[in-house]
Amino acid sequence: MFQSFRNQKRWLMLLAMILIIPAFVFIGINGYSRLNPDANAIAKVDGKGIQPEEFDGQKREFIERERNRQGGQIDTSLFDTAEANSAILQQIASRRALLAQMSHHYMQVSDADAINVIKNADAFKKDGQFSPELYENYLAARGKSDQQFVQELRRDLVMDMLTNSVAQTVFVPKKSAAILNDILREERTVRTISFDPASYMSQVKITDEEMQKYYDSHKDQFHAPEMLNIEFVVMSPQTIKVTAQPSEDELKAYYEQNKARFGVPESRRASHILISPDSAEKDATKADADAKAKAEEIYKEAKADPSKFAELARTNSSDVGSAQNGGDLDYFGKDQMVPEFEKAVFEAKKGDILPPVKTEFGYHIIHVTDVIPAAVKSFAEVRPELVTLWQNQQRQQLFAENADNFTNMVYEQSDSLEPVVEKFGLKIHKLNDLTANGLPPSSEDAAYITKRVVEDLFSPDSLQEKRNTQAVEVAANTLVSARVVQHSPAHLKTFAEVKEEIKSELEHQKASELAKKAGEEKLAQLRAKKDLEGFGHTQVVSRVNPQSQSETLVQAELSVPAKVLPAFTGVQVPDGSYVISYVESSKMPKNDDSQAGQIHQSALHAQSMAEEQAYYDALKRLYKFEILKKEFDYQPQRAMN
Repeated sequence: MFQSFRNQKRWLMLLAMILIIPAFVFIGINGYSRLNPDANAIAKVDGKGIQPEEFDGQKREFIERERNRQGGQIDTSLFDTAEANSAILQQIASRRALLAQMSHHYMQVSDADAINVIKNADAFKKDGQFSPELYENYLAARGKSDQQFVQELRRDLVMDMLTNSVAQTVFVPKKSAAILNDILREERTVRTISFDPASYMSQVKITDEEMQKYYDSHKDQFHAPEMLNIEFVVMSPQTIKVTAQPSEDELKAYYEQNKARFGVPESRRASHILISPDSAEKDATKADADAKAKAEEIYKEAKADPSKFAELARTNSSDVGSAQNGGDLDYFGKDQMVPEFEKAVFEAKKGDILPPVKTEFGYHIIHVTDVIPAAVKSFAEVRPELVTLWQNQQRQQLFAENADNFTNMVYEQSDSLEPVVEKFGLKIHKLNDLTANGLPPSSEDAAYITKRVVEDLFSPDSLQEKRNTQAVEVAANTLVSARVVQHSPAHLKTFAEVKEEIKSELEHQKASELAKKAGEEKLAQLRAKKDLEGFGHTQVVSRVNPQSQSETLVQAELSVPAKVLPAFTGVQVPDGSYVISYVESSKMPKNDDSQAGQIHQSALHAQSMAEEQAYYDALKRLYKFEILKKEFDYQPQRAMN
């Protein structure tokens, strides 16, 4: 029997391969990855892998935050570097380590606490009250459900409590803050002369060999990310054309039902003379009594001769802004003035001069100069507005009726957007160079391509099958569907593509070297024999007021010991210019307590940030943060080689 097995083992092995290999092919690499979820991990924290998908998602969110912070203007290529990738990975690892700490110690907050935070957030308030509509718009734009957002907020609240508990332990001695304040406030009187690289460009020659060598040694700079050219359509009430006109009866009925909407609230015009207590008087009670007495005297004078009110305001009022206009505050409605002032004005009659009214600012003598009663605009006045409102109502109704049809059509006829364009009269928008990290800056249509739309566009259905994305609600009553027109995979740009870019860089480098050489030679001559010919006008600079000078230059100017002044110093600044500065003198301005307080707060903030980072680093060591892919292990000294 055993001999038979040995004789037949080749056939058995062949049979096994026939059975096993198709099964492996059927399961595929994805199946293997599911069995070993960390096979493609970039890094590990607490034994759990950080996957490329998570990294890409976090990177997109980081770029989106930066775009919002900078008002939409951002160059996304700045984030496609080894340094940027490493920094983002470190942030993810810090967050993972903090989550591990929460998990191991069972830290959490309740749903009720998270909901309370949402209801009190200014971002979700309208007219001082929580707005469900604003909240729903926020969730829709980010593709999140209410339950998902509440769970994320619960987690984030615990994370904030942990990091705040570390930051709040920071202490900066006032003496240290005072020393820092002096360092920042020290002023230097300087004159400068600059050696600009542009002046040396004519002396620079770049060979093809130099450009090729630069290309070969800096290929990591010339990687183009995966990009898409896309087209998309937007459906909203604003995109629906309404040509119908309402009847007069419909307009009049709407007018009667909404008269309050067309009302003009009462407004009043007043002038005032403000008498504020003397801030130099140490006795607050006496200062207040003196101000009140003076206000009563001026009131009697104004009451006796109202024609003098404007002149009395110009010569006595503490409100400098209105005093020059004779105390006139122009027209205002309710809720625009402090309560005591408003109550007095709106209870008075036109022409009244009121006895002194006390507010937090002092004592006001008020002259009510005009009253415009509340009124309702006539039907004729608001008819054009009524037509617009009626048509907007029709658009809202038509959108509600057709939103499902739009959603179904882009899915059922997924090979083109033309059917919905023709049916609903929409416009096709186009965008080029879309990356998985976000959109190029300064695109008017970019607001429609939210994170959810980007994710759909980079899905297999869109990339490989060239199908429309599903209809995504990017804002309230705003649906977007997009499709890929052209897909450019990530690739290394050819030498020919970047040749001119390299040439410009090398020319600037060489011209900067020549500028530095000329500047250093001139500096040596000046130190041997003082000569200020060609130097600019005198400036007073400090670390907090650099006067448009670069940080590098200001630092060099303030690094010259005060005891050797006047003296010359020179430095190459970031734009490649070499700047020589003649530092004439040093001065310490008069101490400013408010500035000292700001410096102390800044020092506290910087120290708390350092403590927070130290806390993250300690957690990453505790939970064994390990980078698994070398390309994410950025080392500054290595990058400089």
